[in-house]
Amino acid sequence: MFTKLTTIALSCLTAFGLSSVMAQDAMYKVEQINVPEKPEFMSSLGIQKDATPKLTKEQKTMMTQEAYQEKADQHFMTVHAQKGVSCVSCHEPRGKQGVAWMAVATKPAIRQNCQDCHTVQAEVVAHTDTHDKIDCIACHMPNVASAADYSTDQNVAGPKALRRIHTYKILVSPDASSMVQQDIKTKEGTVKGYVLAKNEDGNAYVDLMWSCARNSPADYTVFEGKGCHNEKTSKLDEGLVYQDQKEIYGEVQKWQNPIKDGYEAVSNAIPRVRKLLEVTRLSPADQTEARLLLDKADDIATMIEKDGSWGVHAQNYLLDRVKTAEAYLAKAQQIIDNGGYVKAAAK
Repeated sequence: MFTKLTTIALSCLTAFGLSSVMAQDAMYKVEQINVPEKPEFMSSLGIQKDATPKLTKEQKTMMTQEAYQEKADQHFMTVHAQKGVSCVSCHEPRGKQGVAWMAVATKPAIRQNCQDCHTVQAEVVAHTDTHDKIDCIACHMPNVASAADYSTDQNVAGPKALRRIHTYKILVSPDASSMVQQDIKTKEGTVKGYVLAKNEDGNAYVDLMWSCARNSPADYTVFEGKGCHNEKTSKLDEGLVYQDQKEIYGEVQKWQNPIKDGYEAVSNAIPRVRKLLEVTRLSPADQTEARLLLDKADDIATMIEKDGSWGVHAQNYLLDRVKTAEAYLAKAQQIIDNGGYVKAAAK
């Protein structure tokens, strides 16, 4: 599979005249990118807004087949595929319209967005105060270089990132890479090549560098950020530009750890307080109030767990939710303490 895809990919680059030097200089052609719905973005790449891809039918077919196979291979290594999500779950198979990446041949219209299924995550992200202008796919489906062009060096691979990766899940790790090099058997013998990496569950993923700090300015989803947090392309404040993946990991931990610690404290306290309700002398009104407070705290804990970002989607909002849950539990504890406890029956 790797040999076939590599051959096709290289053939496409040769056929379209897309040299690696051109890619590294961030000079793009409309044969690579055709997003007329984003004229300012297209202009930033030096592509005229009325430019049209000049591809033969054979070239379009070749490009479509190669791109589809690559994305299908990625998708079927994810939980989405295991849960029954297919290409047509998100894409309209009969249409090729809408904002997308690459040439017209690979522009299937979207019939369902991420937030249509991931409703809890959408609700959390709606409260973000850091990435409010960024779409889900900007982080979870970044443009990543194909296996033929991949490198752990962002300066090499970033400008060649022409296809949106379909592995979705971001792996929070200081050093894990979305692709790894290994020996691959071909008809000609064994060669070194890049393949999708797997997490401990055997699923593919997006690494932190590609998600947060890729060196690929040609991505309309992060056009305003000019390459997210990468030192080569970012126009963000100096303190928001990261040198490597370990630094990104450290920043993510600053967001996640307080939420994880708070969630654990709340989750452990809820069953303990419920047990106390069984041995209290509370009036019906106090019982009701205490149980309502516990339910509210439980709802917050459930929301945080379902969101799964542990603060990355909206750190300040989720931290506030944790503190609110802790306040609910403290109030419930106070009601129980004021009511007093039933003495254990004498043996």
